[in-house]
Amino acid sequence: MEQKVTFGNLIKYGLLLALALIILSLIKVYLKNFIDQDLGLIFMLLQAAAYVFFIYCAIRFAVKYLYATTYSFAKGVKVGLFIGLITAILMCIYQYIEMKFIDPAFYQEQIEIAIEQKIEMDIPEEALGIARSIIPISIVIGSFIQSLLISLFASLFVSPFFKKQQPIDFNNELTDN
Repeated sequence: MEQKVTFGNLIKYGLLLALALIILSLIKVYLKNFIDQDLGLIFMLLQAAAYVFFIYCAIRFAVKYLYATTYSFAKGVKVGLFIGLITAILMCIYQYIEMKFIDPAFYQEQIEIAIEQKIEMDIPEEALGIARSIIPISIVIGSFIQSLLISLFASLFVSPFFKKQQPIDFNNELTDN
């Protein structure tokens, strides 16, 4: 009988992915102080690799223990999106902490760049005051959506690599379905 995918079974992969992304982010902040080159592309590729790896592990777990005979592409995508949702929530919390305590100068610089772009578009002063308060929230929401999209693409990439296992009859021969 097929077990239902439970939060306890799959949530650990989302937690591990978020932990890996937080460690990569902290390494990037640390290295930014010592290296003058932009490391954005390298860390973006490392983050994408982390997404693919942990979503692969989660789908593999789901295929092996939860969907042994009923696995489908859609179930793999659902597992990947669930992992992405857990990761997105945790990364938003981390990003808020990073924005307020770890590297506030970087985010203040990003806010000032966005305000300068708004000034170039001749936006009134009242709107600029509103924009100053909304931009940090929009950064966190953008991070949430970005994490979900990366999870979707990673699960769409990984899910086809697993196929439904054929049931074995009593003579240890594969049966035709």
